[in-house]
Amino acid sequence: MADLIAAEIAREGAVTGNTHESQARSWRRYLLYLESIGLGHDVYLDSFTRAQRNRIMCAFAMAMRQARFSGPSYDKLAEGTIRNSLSDVCSTFRENGRSNPTKDDDRQLSFILQRLFRAFRNEDPNEKQQKAVPPNVILAIAQLVHTEEQRAYGQLARVGFFFAMRSREYLEVPRAELGRTKLLLIRNIRFVRNGRNISHDDPALELSDCVAITFEMQKKEEKNDTVHHKSSGDLIMCPVRAAAELVRRILGYPGTDGNTPISAILVGSNITQVKSKQMVGVLRDAVQAIGEGVLNIKVDEIGTHSIRSGAAMAMVMGGLPVYMIMLMGRWSSDAFLRYIRKQIEQFSHDVSTKMIKNMCYRYMPVPTESASNSDPRQRNNPNNAETRRNVGGDATRQARLPAFSLYT
Repeated sequence: MADLIAAEIAREGAVTGNTHESQARSWRRYLLYLESIGLGHDVYLDSFTRAQRNRIMCAFAMAMRQARFSGPSYDKLAEGTIRNSLSDVCSTFRENGRSNPTKDDDRQLSFILQRLFRAFRNEDPNEKQQKAVPPNVILAIAQLVHTEEQRAYGQLARVGFFFAMRSREYLEVPRAELGRTKLLLIRNIRFVRNGRNISHDDPALELSDCVAITFEMQKKEEKNDTVHHKSSGDLIMCPVRAAAELVRRILGYPGTDGNTPISAILVGSNITQVKSKQMVGVLRDAVQAIGEGVLNIKVDEIGTHSIRSGAAMAMVMGGLPVYMIMLMGRWSSDAFLRYIRKQIEQFSHDVSTKMIKNMCYRYMPVPTESASNSDPRQRNNPNNAETRRNVGGDATRQARLPAFSLYT
C-alpha cells in the first residue's frame, strides 16, 4: 500500500498545478453537460458502445463550441480550446481505468471528431500573431534610465532579447501562464573573464568577456541548459553589460541574494517584481515613440512574445545558421520559424539578385535504359514494400493469380 501511495504522489509531480486546474475545470464542464442530457448517472459512459461514446463526445464538443459552460463574455470557443478540454476529460477517463472515449476502434481520433474539429478550424478567424520587435525598440527602452523602474525595464528587455527568453523566465506572469518553465534567479547568471568565473561583487563586472545563464527547467522539460554570450562591444546593446547592470542593481537591494528572482525591483521600501503586462506596456510605448508608421507595427500587435520573436528575427537577419539559432534560443526543433516574419522589408534583401545569379542551368544526362518491370524496386511491383503498405495484400494476391487473356 505504501508503494501505491508513493507512486500516486510521484505521478502528481508529472504535471503542473495549472494542468490540474485545467483538467478539473474541463471535468466540471463535462459533468454539467451530462446532467443537462440526463446522463449524470453514467459519467464514464460504461453503458454505451465505443461509437456511441464518440457521438456523445462530439455533442459535448458542440456544447463547448457554443460556450454553454463559459462566462457571459464568451460567445464562441476556439477549436484549440475545445480540443484541449476534451483531452483533459479523456485524461480523467484514463486515470480511472477507462478507455479514451474520443478514439475509434483503430485507436485513432474518431472520424466524426476529426471532421468536427476541422469544421471549427475553418470557421475560426486566423490567429493574430504578435509582431517581432526590432533591436532599436529594445535600445529605446534601455536609453531611459531616469527612474528605478526604467532601469529595470531596460535591463530585463536587453537580457530577455539576447537570450530569446520566454516571458515567464524573466518576468512575473499571470497564474494562468505559469508552467514548468522556472523564473531565473540571480545565481543562474554567471560571468567569465579570461577563462575564470567572476564574482557578482566584482567592481568591473561589466568588463567580463562573456555572460552565461543557466535555465534550470524549461518548457520542454530540459534541465540546466546553459547559454552564453560574448560581449558585443556596444556600450548599451551588450548582453554582458545588461546582465551586469541587472545583477548589481538587484544585489544592491536590502535582503537580496543569489536566490532573488531577476524580475525583482525595489518600489518604495518593498521588493516586488516586474510583471509581464508592464513590459508589454513599455514595449508599446517604445514603438509609439519611434513611430508606428516607421516600423509598420501597431501597438496592439505587441505582446509578451514580441521580445522572443524579435530575438529569432534578429538572428535570422544577422545571417546565423539554423542550428545556431536553435541552440541560442533553446528551440528543440525548427519551431522558431513561426516567429519569422517574411513581411519585413529587409528579409528579402539580395534574394532577387541571387535568384538571377545563374541565368542558365542544364540537367545532367541520364542513362537511357529503363528499369525492368520485374524489378521489385518499382513502385507497382507486388514485392515492393511501399506498394504493400498502400494496397495491403491485394497486389500480392494479384501476382499469384494465373495470367488472364481475352484470347484464351
